[in-house]
Amino acid sequence: MNALFMDFLTIQLPTYFFLYMAITLLYRNRKSMINRIAALLMMALLLYFLFEYLKTSLLPEYQMQLVLYGSSPALLLFVSTLVHLSILMGDQITRPLRKWLPIVYASPYTLWLYFLLFWDHQKLYNVHVTDGRSPLHPTYLLVSIAFIIGYIFLSVLLLAYSWLRSREQRRKRIYRSLLLNDFQLFGTFALITVLLQSGVIITRVSMIFYFIGYLVWAMRLRHLIGKYNIMPDYRKLFQILFESAPNAILLLDLKGNVKEMNPRAQQWFSDIPMEQISTQFELENGQHLQQMLSSQTDQRPNGQHLEMRIQNQGQTHLDMIGGIDLITGANEDLFVLHLTDVTSLKETERRLIQSEQNYKHSAQHDVLTGLYNRAAVEEQLQLKMDHQERFALVMVDLNHFKPINDTYGHVVGDQYLQYVAQLLRTLAQKPGDLIGRIGGDEFVLLLAYPEHVDISQMVHTRLSLLDNKIFSQDDIEIPVSFAAGLSIYPQDAADIIGLLRYADQQMYNRKRQNRFDPILQVNE
Repeated sequence: MNALFMDFLTIQLPTYFFLYMAITLLYRNRKSMINRIAALLMMALLLYFLFEYLKTSLLPEYQMQLVLYGSSPALLLFVSTLVHLSILMGDQITRPLRKWLPIVYASPYTLWLYFLLFWDHQKLYNVHVTDGRSPLHPTYLLVSIAFIIGYIFLSVLLLAYSWLRSREQRRKRIYRSLLLNDFQLFGTFALITVLLQSGVIITRVSMIFYFIGYLVWAMRLRHLIGKYNIMPDYRKLFQILFESAPNAILLLDLKGNVKEMNPRAQQWFSDIPMEQISTQFELENGQHLQQMLSSQTDQRPNGQHLEMRIQNQGQTHLDMIGGIDLITGANEDLFVLHLTDVTSLKETERRLIQSEQNYKHSAQHDVLTGLYNRAAVEEQLQLKMDHQERFALVMVDLNHFKPINDTYGHVVGDQYLQYVAQLLRTLAQKPGDLIGRIGGDEFVLLLAYPEHVDISQMVHTRLSLLDNKIFSQDDIEIPVSFAAGLSIYPQDAADIIGLLRYADQQMYNRKRQNRFDPILQVNE
């Protein structure tokens, strides 16, 4: 669950910046070819990192298909549109080169289709490569890298050519800044690729570095566009992004009251009045979100990540992970709370924990009686001896259990054992006491005792609670009869085998002394 959350924070969530860039470019001037191609470039980056996120975190079993049919064409689209954008930015200087744009787009995609149609996909992408090397076939990888690096380098050459030929100072500054930005992108891609192929970093780490490099490049591009007014005022598009976001986003005042929320959040809280929404969030420590915000007056949880649950439509719960940030400088300070539904992941996690607990319980407990089994008893014995605890080991053997099975059948015999086990549980009166079944009709009691206590008398008092107990089932009545042996740690023995042997010997001595006791009675 932690790696998935980190991938979400470092890759998926920031990826929506490219969507924001694409929307702002189109909204400002949809008639401009530069804006349209730049928007297509941003969407190519969005698709590339979306497919990489799906491959890495959500659908690793389909990583071959996601890379060959998703990441590869998206990355080729990015570098192709980068060259296209560089040609368009050159305006009249690079206009003669526009006739070559079909070849710019067709060349990488023709080779990509060739590999997909005539090569074995299992060879193109070897899913068994998990040692950090690229799972792509060397030939396919070499061709892809050649196009990516070549097209980025071509974009640099086009901008450099435009910079050298331009006579307009404002355009020269734009070209120079864009040129430096492309150099950064080219250098980042080349360096990370070399580190990946040399084994210095693994694919997962390289993915994060690639994303950081592209993100820095896009942020620089946005700065240049805003600085030279290529893009218009994009404040209205914040509202579009707010409303179209797939995650729930809520704006809260400093007391935690909801001021506004996007359509996704409205869908989750459709049946709850707005003034009660903030009370529906329950944090991991049991505290409500509104209580947390209102109780922290000096230190606001800016940038804090939370795990919480919310009540959905008064019936089911939704498990959420979210982040909360404080926005200041406006008319009113507001918290922005964005939420992602991880209910299915949490449910899977809970099932795994429960399954592990069930397995551990089954491995340590007797199936019939629910008491500790022999292995668990020996483990507890060893722990008590390692901690130098004082305890008494009482071996209990039921008298004439075989005649019970022979006379009434194994079903009654099992019910009799369960009845005796329940009686023995009543003897565990202190936190350190333990009851176990180590054989067919043999039980063990580990009883803690304080210093200067007559342990023999204490055990006798405990076992006397079983006197005159009778198991009843239909017309059958079986008095509970047993023999018990006692060994004391460390007086009688200092190891597990010695303690069990001493108690066993004491028990059989007692059994021989009382071998004529009547055992079975049946109501007439």
